[in-house]
Order: sequence, then C-alpha cells, then structure tokens
Amino acid sequence: MYVHIVMFCPRYNLCYLCPDAMIRPMTRCEDARDAAINGTIGAYITTCDDAGRYTPEQCWGSAGYCWCVTSTGKKIQGTETSLGTALNCSSQYAMIRPMTPCEIARDASINGPIGGYISKCDKDGQYTPEQCWGSTGYCWCVNSTGQEIPDTETPPGTPSINCATQCK
Repeated sequence: MYVHIVMFCPRYNLCYLCPDAMIRPMTRCEDARDAAINGTIGAYITTCDDAGRYTPEQCWGSAGYCWCVTSTGKKIQGTETSLGTALNCSSQYAMIRPMTPCEIARDASINGPIGGYISKCDKDGQYTPEQCWGSTGYCWCVNSTGQEIPDTETPPGTPSINCATQCK
C-alpha cells in the first residue's frame, strides 16, 4: 500500500499532488494504524510518527493504559502505566522483566469482546486492590492474586469500598 502525499503547494496556491512531493510505501506502523482505524470501535490504534515509525509511547484510551515499545513496535514488558500517569520511554527501562499474571490476564482480555472486563495492574504489574469493569460500572476488591474478596462488589453509582482496608 502506498501513501499519496497531498499537500499545499504555495507556488500553485492549491492542494494537489505536488511534483516534488515524496511518495513512499506505508510502514508496518502505518499499516497497523490504518487497519485498526477501520476496525472495531474501541480497538487499540497504533501511534506512528511523521516518518511512519512507532512512537516510543503507545496508549490505548478505552483500556486506560499506556506502555513503551521498541522501534519495531514490540511492547516492553514492565512499562505499563495508567492513562495520564507520566511515562518515560526514553530510558527504555534498563531491566525488562517477565510478564506478571495480571499483565497476562490484561493483555489476553484486550483482544476479547468489546466491553469485556480488563484487569487493572499497577506499575509493577501487580493487581490493583480495586478492580472495575468499565462498561458495567461495577467495582470490587481483589487480593494480590487477583481473586475477588467476598462482599466487596459495588454497583454503578454507589461509593466504592476502600479496598486498602479489606482482608486480603
């Protein structure tokens, strides 16, 4: 697939394919981005820079987290953070650790059905004490292995329980 660069040409004062515009093949990043844009609503959309390279920081808004990737777009494990949390992908995290059970569960559910539950992990890959199912509004407390703590589920619109005080 090819990118046809249409740009404003000051010399002709109109937009069209300029004689000096560069046409190049699409990169893997651009192919992945275009496929996702035309895919399922809420799907992860790859972010590419102007040259078509993967940007070091990738975010999935509907899942609520960001992570760092290599120049080939491969996720660097242990770099996941919640959306809006500062992420420094330039350091490339000197030590890359194996995925935790929470990260494995989260990544497996990302390709699941729209509105499906996605585990929330902290920066170290451990389950956060409070888990919420975004599409339903239900929240509950979990122990360190991600198992729900009985009698902690709260329905939508009700105050959540302080999971830090629950028995683990």
